[in-house]
Amino acid sequence: MERQIYQARWVFPVNGPPLEDGIVEIEGTRIAAVYGGAHSRAIDLGNVALIPGLVNAHTHLEFSQLRAPLEPAAPFTDWIRAIMKSRFETEQPVTERIQQGISECLSSGTTTVGEIATSEESLRLFNAESQVPRAVVFRECLGFTPDRKAGQEQVAAAFLEEPIRPEALQRLFPGLSPHAPYSVHPDLYLNLVQQARDQGVPVAIHLGETSAEYDLLERKEGAFVDLLSELGLWDPEILQDGMRMTDYLAPLAELPAALAVHGNYFGPPEWEFLQGAPAISVVYCPRTHHYFGHPAHPWLTMIEQGINVALGTDSRASNPDLSLWKELLFLREICPQVPTELILECGTLAGARALGFAEETGSLEVGKAADLALIQLPEEAGGGTGSDLLLDSRSDVARVMLNGVWIN
Repeated sequence: MERQIYQARWVFPVNGPPLEDGIVEIEGTRIAAVYGGAHSRAIDLGNVALIPGLVNAHTHLEFSQLRAPLEPAAPFTDWIRAIMKSRFETEQPVTERIQQGISECLSSGTTTVGEIATSEESLRLFNAESQVPRAVVFRECLGFTPDRKAGQEQVAAAFLEEPIRPEALQRLFPGLSPHAPYSVHPDLYLNLVQQARDQGVPVAIHLGETSAEYDLLERKEGAFVDLLSELGLWDPEILQDGMRMTDYLAPLAELPAALAVHGNYFGPPEWEFLQGAPAISVVYCPRTHHYFGHPAHPWLTMIEQGINVALGTDSRASNPDLSLWKELLFLREICPQVPTELILECGTLAGARALGFAEETGSLEVGKAADLALIQLPEEAGGGTGSDLLLDSRSDVARVMLNGVWIN
C-alpha cells in the first residue's frame, strides 16, 4: 500500500510544538510519520494547517434540527421547560435529526464525539455507518422519584447489551449518563454508576451547570424545587440534608473514566476533589456557557491544578451550531492571552483522554488513527507564526480525513 504523504505550511501534532513546513505520512488508516522538512513525493497542501481531528466531548445530537437556541436563556429552569416543549412538538424523526448532527460534526472537523442519547438510535447509527466519527454514546437516564428507579436501571442495562459490529469495536463504546442532580434520584444515580463500574463503561453527568443546583442540594430550595413541584415530583425527603456537589463527584472517581459536564460553578471544594480523581474530566462548553450568561468559567484554574478539561458544543438548543472549531475560535476571542497550543489541546487530546480514546486519536503521533482536519489559513496573514495563524478568525476547516480517507 502506497503511503499518502502531505506537506502543510504548519502541522500541529499537539503532543509537541508546531512544525513549519511539516510533513504527515499516512499508511492505510494510521499515521506513519510526522516531522518538519521536505519529501520528494509529498503533496503540497498549500497555505493550510494540519491538526488532529477535533473532539466534541459533549453534545446532544437529537436537537440538531434546531436553527437557533431555545429561549428564554434565563432563568435556566424556563429553558428546561422549553426543552421539554420542543421534545413534545418535534415531528422530524429522531434518526434524521441525529444523522444531521453527525454530518455537521464531521464537516466542521470533529472526528470524535461524546453523544448523550435518549434512545438506542444514536448507538445504532454510529454502529451502522463506516464514515462516522468515533464515539462514546452515553444513554441518558432520568428519574427523580423512587418509582422510576427500576425502570431506568433496566433501560441502562438493555442499552449496554446493544450489539456492536466487530468493525466498530475500536471506535464505538456505550456509556451511561445519569442526567443531573435535579433529575436523578440519589439511589438511582449510585446504582447507575455501579452498573457502569461493573461493565467497565464511562459515565457522563451534568454537574455544576447552574448556581441553582447548589441551592437544591445544600438548602433544598430555589428554582429547581419550584420546577419539580410544578411537575409533581418534589419530595424534600429524597435528598439528604446538606448535600454537596462532591457527593456526586465521589462515586465517579471509582470509574475508569467519567465526565463532569459543564462545571460552570465549580469552586475550591470541587477543584480539590478533582485533583485527586484523575479519572474524572470536566467538559466546558464555551458558547453554551456564554449563551446562559454565566460568570467566567474556571477552566484555566482547573487546568493549572492538573485537571483534564475537554470541550463540547452541548446542543443546538443552547448553541447556534455544532462546530467544535468555532468553540476554539470563541475561546481565542475571549481569552487572547491563552496559548493557541493549550486551546487546541483542550479541543483534541484532552477530549480524547476524557472519552478514553487517547491511544487512538487526539494528537498526530505515529501509530494513531489518521483522523485529521485541514485548516485553511488566511492568505494575507504574511509571516505570522503558526500559533498566530491557526486561530485567526478567518481560518476555517476546509477538509476532514477519517481513518486515512478524505471525506470531503
